[in-house]
Amino acid sequence: MAEQTENSIARSRLRLRTLETTEGERHASWLELFFDLVFVLAVAYIAKILAENSDLSGTLKYIALFIPVWWTWVGFTFYGDRFETEETTHRILMFAAMLAVAALALCLGNAFSLEGDVPFVISYVLVRLVLITLYIRAAYYVPLARSYNFQFITGFGIAVGLWLISIFLPPPFRYFAWALAVILELVTPFFNVKNVTALPFDQSHIPERFGLFTIIVLGEAVVATANGAAQTAWNVQTIAVAAIGFAMAAAIWWINFDFVEDNAIKANAAYPRFIYLYGHFFIVASIVAVGIGVEHSIKEANEAHLHFPTLALLGGGIAVYLLTITAIKLAAENCNLIYARLASVAISLSLLYIGNFLPPLIVLSVFLLLLIIGVWLESKFGSEISQESTQHLRPCEHADEMQIYKPRSTDGCEECVKNNYKWVHLRLCLSCGHVGCCDSSIYKHATKHFHEEKHPVIASLEPAETWAWCYEDNRFVPLLETIGNQQSEEIE
Repeated sequence: MAEQTENSIARSRLRLRTLETTEGERHASWLELFFDLVFVLAVAYIAKILAENSDLSGTLKYIALFIPVWWTWVGFTFYGDRFETEETTHRILMFAAMLAVAALALCLGNAFSLEGDVPFVISYVLVRLVLITLYIRAAYYVPLARSYNFQFITGFGIAVGLWLISIFLPPPFRYFAWALAVILELVTPFFNVKNVTALPFDQSHIPERFGLFTIIVLGEAVVATANGAAQTAWNVQTIAVAAIGFAMAAAIWWINFDFVEDNAIKANAAYPRFIYLYGHFFIVASIVAVGIGVEHSIKEANEAHLHFPTLALLGGGIAVYLLTITAIKLAAENCNLIYARLASVAISLSLLYIGNFLPPLIVLSVFLLLLIIGVWLESKFGSEISQESTQHLRPCEHADEMQIYKPRSTDGCEECVKNNYKWVHLRLCLSCGHVGCCDSSIYKHATKHFHEEKHPVIASLEPAETWAWCYEDNRFVPLLETIGNQQSEEIE
């Protein structure tokens, strides 16, 4: 009973979850799945914008509004990966975020209009303020991640200021402010790349979360196909086009979940991670575009040829999708079948012109054939890249120097004790057993010890913390043994 109570308290405590090496493979929580439901609504309204206006202006509006919606989901996903708890405050804030996202979804259709701009901005600002509040709480309760949290508090906070200022600006200056705010949010991870790459994320949880959002947009593609079939008189042509549209969605699912490696997001280096992360937007945006293109194709199935906006949605969507997964594969160092995919991209784009001279059924069949060939080629000739371990803390090359797991001082930071200084947290040098204070302490004796002695790895001496830090590699690494005589922190 006492052990169950202790585990329950641990789950409810706000902490950096990705340093808990005993947690095992992690999957999406019930709260995260519930949270995703409001993004089903948001994606549906985004798709509606493109379905109602598929010309250049409608497409630009679709992209401009999809970016902040998708980036909002990404922000909450990475926060939850590192800091999700079962505490009441966290759940209430997530429910508030869901309500704000639902309001945002309802405001999307009227954005870029005098009567709809203010409600859109206010609802989006509320979404962002919830996330900023979550990061402020994490910065307060998790000193180890304070620098990382301040990075996002600062970037998103300045962006919120720009969104609010935009309310008082007339168009088109208002929309320039929106663009600047969105760009600022997107580049926030680049403010301090070392922070972002050093703080680990769960390498089983994050790919699963991205896959779940992809399923959401694939579902929207299927719904678009059903809408097209429901709004059109059924005959051989419309039924055949609808069936081909569904088969296209199935082929995209097949390619995405069988042949797009997760190794890029799991890499130690920042470049492949960012390719995977930002490439995800182009994947989901292109899937929605293809779904709307299928919906329009069903409605135009009995005409002589598809309209150009429909061809652009289909051909452009498939081309962008194939180019994006190629970039992700290259980031994962899988260079196979590049030319085959580029040939498919070229054929997809050529149909924007050639499709004006072909019946709709033939055009859809060619698009489906390209995707089926893609599945076949990947299955037959695609090089299989072995998936890296889902362990989010990876050993460094200094493991042989991690030899001392018992502190040589039982009184606290050795230098602070001598000089009667205060400390915040304690760190143990795994090369000699030196006990020093952390970087949140005034004198940072653990780091000073590294600079003086060049001993590369320290471990936390705080209760319930089981991580080590490699100064040479500038990242967290697994703790190979249990620390003996683990000490508690100095009370300020």
